[in-house]
Amino acid sequence: MARLVLHIGTHKTGTTTVQDILHANRALLAEHAVIYPDCAPHTGHHGFLTDWIALPAAYVRDGGGRRGLARLADIWRGTEATLLLSSEEFSRAGGVGGRVDFEELRRIFEGYDTLVLCVLREQWQFLQSVYVEVARSRVPPRPPNLITGALATGLVDGLFCDYGRLHGKLRHHFAADEMRFFDYAVARSSPGGVVGTLLRHVAPALTVDRLLPVNCGMSNVSPRALSLWAALAVAGNKLPDTELRDAASTAFDLEYPGGVASCLFTREELREMAGHFTATNAALCEAVSRVQSGFALSRNSVAADAICREDISSAYFLRLARRLWMAQRETGESLMRHADG
Repeated sequence: MARLVLHIGTHKTGTTTVQDILHANRALLAEHAVIYPDCAPHTGHHGFLTDWIALPAAYVRDGGGRRGLARLADIWRGTEATLLLSSEEFSRAGGVGGRVDFEELRRIFEGYDTLVLCVLREQWQFLQSVYVEVARSRVPPRPPNLITGALATGLVDGLFCDYGRLHGKLRHHFAADEMRFFDYAVARSSPGGVVGTLLRHVAPALTVDRLLPVNCGMSNVSPRALSLWAALAVAGNKLPDTELRDAASTAFDLEYPGGVASCLFTREELREMAGHFTATNAALCEAVSRVQSGFALSRNSVAADAICREDISSAYFLRLARRLWMAQRETGESLMRHADG
């Protein structure tokens, strides 16, 4: 019997790195009877989900996502192959953006054994990463508003941050023993990192050291959230340009040298989030532990000496202003030299 493995993210848990590496090693995976479909130019499989989810037009496949999935199901049904699909969009909550129809997906892959792999990140880290991702295309909510919305709805930008609700959604369509959950921090520190953690459930005989590396194993690395917040504060009600972002980052490194850890949220906000999600996280861990003994989620992983938002002082913003002035002066001098030439 063929097996379908769905790596459903979640978002900001190393998914792009996983997808880049799996895509680059499709031939090696195939030697181990693992089929990782090619959706070039994209390395993930978001293009198979566009009939259900409103994704950018660049992801839309000829014939549509459902037809592509049905074609894959027909090709590998009745074989001993493992068909591996990876897209964090599988875990989207719904709303305006839509969500995957898992009932239809299961009908398409009737006759397949199914396994769902899901990586979860501590909520404050998840919200911080979503804040940074949103800022790529639009002004994100202010951090206090981001938290208020997340606590009230269990969602952030249409994604589950209440992982108990995500688990409940999946349990409507998958049996408990058809799912495996992983803590992001634990997976990262495990042999082979997140990729190695997932491979142990997909192709146990294949180790990460045999895979061709891509981007040094660090694809789509997010910029530092706290210096981005500072740049947004200076820019006002618009996205900061590259010059302002660079100045904010450089000023941070100068004001807080030594690669010090940082956090977008205040310590009080961190305590508020921890208190809110403690009960739901505990219930999730209890449910998952019935299948995965000892499963747990990381807690309170902010370093004691980390720079939090309330630690950003006027001295930092003065340094940021100096960096902007220096950059503008250098630009002006460069333009003058060009004109003289």
